[in-house]
Amino acid sequence: MCSFCNIPALRGNFSSRTVNSIITEISNLIEKGVKEINLISQDTSSYGKDFNDNTGLATLLKSISEIEGDFWIRLFYCYPNSFTDETMEVIADDNRFCRYLDMPFQHINNEVLKAMNRKIDRRQIENKMQEIRTHLPNLAWRTTFIVGFPTETEERFQELLEFVSAGHFQHVGVFLYSHEDNIRSAKWGDPVPNALKHERRNQLMEAQQKVSIQKNESWIGEKMKVLVDGVSTESDLLLQGRNEYQGPEVDGLVYINEGTARPGTFHTVEISKAYEYDLIGRIV
Repeated sequence: MCSFCNIPALRGNFSSRTVNSIITEISNLIEKGVKEINLISQDTSSYGKDFNDNTGLATLLKSISEIEGDFWIRLFYCYPNSFTDETMEVIADDNRFCRYLDMPFQHINNEVLKAMNRKIDRRQIENKMQEIRTHLPNLAWRTTFIVGFPTETEERFQELLEFVSAGHFQHVGVFLYSHEDNIRSAKWGDPVPNALKHERRNQLMEAQQKVSIQKNESWIGEKMKVLVDGVSTESDLLLQGRNEYQGPEVDGLVYINEGTARPGTFHTVEISKAYEYDLIGRIV
């Protein structure tokens, strides 16, 4: 358990669904026309460990890869500690696996990571990122960080800020540390003022926005596969959808200002404009 989290205490130990039950559900969804499958759990990387029979995430992904059809598979909440080379190889071998990975790091300073009980340090995180890049060079990263953890000094926060500013990630979520009496980190109290937590969150988000706009601008003039969701919630003159680098409900969108398409269909879109989170383009 991470020291800031009480979810395992509330919900119990990891419990994996069988491969067959997941494959059956996915197959039924694909038959009904579903175009995107999202895999998520408390720790997706640890899938199958409770079976004690060498079944792992790679086993599940291989079975999903055997399903026929034109659809995307997207992975959320994969802890870095147990994300294996075999898993990366399976993803790399099937283009239907989105080049997108949600991998929560929570911090980068070693002392904070240790206090969080993350069981990983900065060097190991950076090594894992390099391993993944070797297999999946075009990967879009999503990660999350917590600011205001009790042992986060200004110096330790600055280390995190520099790490985010370096431009590793396409998408970043930042959460404020929440003090609770029934978590292990409660022993340190809640020494970081709430106003400072908000200030640190804003600094991280501003740093990431600079990274995001640069990454999005690099797509201008490029053509990409987009899953159309339907008419835009912003204007009925636009369609909206997502490319493989944008997760549902948490990341930006691709707005389509030229062309027609039915919801739930894939189309090639040429990007003409870019913003911090969203892209604009036309169907070609």
